[in-house]
Amino acid sequence: MNFDHSRLDKLIRRKYGKSIPQSVIEKAIRNKDVLVNGKRCSSFTQVSEIDNIYVHESIKKYSDKQKRVNITNNNFKNLIVYEDSNIIAVNKPFGLAVQLGSKLRTAIDVMAKAYNSNACLVHRIDRDTSGLVILAKNIQTSRYMLHLFKNKSIHKKYIAIVSAKNLKTEMGIIEVPLSRQKDRVIVDKIGGKVAITEYKIVKNLEDNLAMLEVFPKTGRTHQIRAHLQYIGCPILGDKKYGGRVHERMCLHAYSVSFLDINGQKIHIIADIPENF
Repeated sequence: MNFDHSRLDKLIRRKYGKSIPQSVIEKAIRNKDVLVNGKRCSSFTQVSEIDNIYVHESIKKYSDKQKRVNITNNNFKNLIVYEDSNIIAVNKPFGLAVQLGSKLRTAIDVMAKAYNSNACLVHRIDRDTSGLVILAKNIQTSRYMLHLFKNKSIHKKYIAIVSAKNLKTEMGIIEVPLSRQKDRVIVDKIGGKVAITEYKIVKNLEDNLAMLEVFPKTGRTHQIRAHLQYIGCPILGDKKYGGRVHERMCLHAYSVSFLDINGQKIHIIADIPENF
């Protein structure tokens, strides 16, 4: 294959399929399934014809594997709640991962690539959280949206159903640092990272439950789940953080508001699913 100096990830896509998600390429690179001249590399590594590029069979066979997975444009179209020339916003169902993993058949990033080969995730939510996920349709918008998320310039609202017996006030702010511990996070007041979550009671429900509006002011992994557990109000169905048994975890990314790359105000809502 003839090419001039090119980024490694772009070369892999040109050779093995445009539908390969960035997450798959980066995971392969981390696992040393892609090497340049026998050495570790990154997706940004510049390569040319004189380089010896090793690519594991798992990448080579990725496109064939995808043909066996039931992914069509219509699957993804049914999830879209907003689209313009720069972004796509989908209402992700409970149980569908945002990024493809080794034990998963499909994920939002793969479905998005089948719909638009340039689609790129700009943030993530947990597999068991439903609601809004935003993808950029070009590199300029991707960088812009990543900047907004990093600088907390996107207003996010979640809806949660929680155990309510320990709710003392109609609204409150939870500000305790969090640290990663294997596959979960814990409150760590000494070495943790700053994490801030605001909440407001929307409705008191039967069986000592309440519906909350939740506003994460920082974007730590599992932040809302860990913070609500910390105040004694775990999310219904959240087994990892002490929630009561339920058919699903009742946390939903409900809305986002921000100024887009053209300075226009965008407000997007994802309806709460019936099984919430």
